[in-house]
Amino acid sequence: MDIIGYLDSKNLDYKIAGSEAILTCPGCGKQKLYLNVETGVFHCFRCEAEEPDSEYAKGHISKLQKLWGDALDIKPATSYYKPSPPKEYKNVSTLVEEYHNNIKNNVQALKYLFSRGISEESINRFKLGFVRKFGQNWIAIPSYEDGVPKLLKYRKMPPYENENLDKYIREPDCKSVLFNGDIIDKYNEIIICEGQIDCISLIQNGYENAVGITGGAGTLLPEWFDKLYIKDKIYLCLDPDPVGQKAARDVWAARLGTSRCWNVVLPDGCDLNEFFLKYDSAEFEELLKRATRFKVEGVSSFSEVLHSIYKSSKDGDLVELYPLPWDNINKLIGGGLAKKRLTTLGGLPAVGKTSWALNVCYHLSKNFGIPTFYFCLEMPEESLAIKILQIHYGLTYREIYPDDVLTYSLDVGDLPIYFGYSPNIKPETFYNTMREVRNRYGVELGVFDNLQLLVRSDKESDIGNASKMFKNLSMDLNIMFILISQPRKLNAEEIPTYDVLKGSSAISADADQIILLHRRRIPISDARASEFSLDPKTYVIVDKSRFSSGGKTLLHFDGNRSTFVEPDGYESKKMD
Repeated sequence: MDIIGYLDSKNLDYKIAGSEAILTCPGCGKQKLYLNVETGVFHCFRCEAEEPDSEYAKGHISKLQKLWGDALDIKPATSYYKPSPPKEYKNVSTLVEEYHNNIKNNVQALKYLFSRGISEESINRFKLGFVRKFGQNWIAIPSYEDGVPKLLKYRKMPPYENENLDKYIREPDCKSVLFNGDIIDKYNEIIICEGQIDCISLIQNGYENAVGITGGAGTLLPEWFDKLYIKDKIYLCLDPDPVGQKAARDVWAARLGTSRCWNVVLPDGCDLNEFFLKYDSAEFEELLKRATRFKVEGVSSFSEVLHSIYKSSKDGDLVELYPLPWDNINKLIGGGLAKKRLTTLGGLPAVGKTSWALNVCYHLSKNFGIPTFYFCLEMPEESLAIKILQIHYGLTYREIYPDDVLTYSLDVGDLPIYFGYSPNIKPETFYNTMREVRNRYGVELGVFDNLQLLVRSDKESDIGNASKMFKNLSMDLNIMFILISQPRKLNAEEIPTYDVLKGSSAISADADQIILLHRRRIPISDARASEFSLDPKTYVIVDKSRFSSGGKTLLHFDGNRSTFVEPDGYESKKMD
């Protein structure tokens, strides 16, 4: 972000010294708050020394934005159910000692580790162990938090006797922690590598500030993010294969900040452990010197773009599509949603736009593990959470009993769905908030409900600027985004087109695809009633799509359960 521009927009007095903006600290009132304009990390030296628990002692500018009202604090969806008791993790201390004792007398396990360059000193320091289970020999590798083993992972030893098991498995009910993560508070520069053995290799060569990822290469948990986001410099030393480099670029650097992340590229086909079997720390030091930051913007030649497309196709990374829960709609939008694309969802009030978008959030979170964020200006988070429960269990609103929410939390509490609500919010505040939830929680799909409540002005330029912000947001943050928009007054019998969306022609221009929902009004059978209800038969019109032909199809809306389903035997139709 443009930190200087942000400070100027707040009319704050500051002076620049090198890469630091020096401000008066709101906590202690002294001109002791130093904010790095490149990384966004701040320290108030007075508060840090005298009141270390102060909000202004240290942190990242995202914290200042929340304190100053320019971003909202977002909580996981599970916080809106009745909180469940803190999760009890397995105590693996006894297993760690048992397996470590095993390895001392197991020549085969010791030979294997020695062949990987792991010294006896490291075996003892990190309490590496040996165990045989599931018809296979394993190296046991514990990871610690506050000096206590919280995670125990097993690495297959050759020969691989049980081919049905992954190379790495973990002891059940363990907490996910970074390997060697206890060192993070001691250093301002951290080296992140792709695994425990790699991390041990680094430490043996004098790099005590190394930590190892204990999940897949793209695993960055919120609690890890909170510790790393305030570091001055992070070296990403992941595997040089496409998976490792994609994770370095799209997860670690994108979320922690390209300004603080430096990519260390190892020789092809060589992970860190293999590197140190061939080379020494002096040659690794040269790799650190040649580390570069990922390119995030600039000018590219036509040939560079073509080369990038070719490389992406070889890496299987051209365009990743995430299908919606309705096959007929997927056919109309080219297969599914994609990152860096803005989908505008329109329709009359009460047609089911909120439920439709929540169905998408639930589907992507449950079936693909994609973290999603739903921000609503009409409905508080608790109401949104109840709709998710309705979708999950197929229950009506009246069948969701408050006394059962603890059970619900235990059942669906791991769904990575996040909610936001604020009756008054500015476009720039939402942008800051969306960036924060993308960074901290890894959100890949955002929903904003709705545009016309965000911009109350009748000026087309105001709606146009807000619409452009949502398009920029999807591009800048590399996420999928759904923007809900209201139409102008519309005859309930008339099938809508995108030009009925209220406010500005920019809405249709900025959207990559526009999906309109339409349900006809039908008279209630009671002749004395003057009210009307909406037919559950829902027309879904893809009226614009940059990457497909568009068309129309039908869904059935079960409003009592906030669920859309496809009618049997109905085929989607291309637009004439």
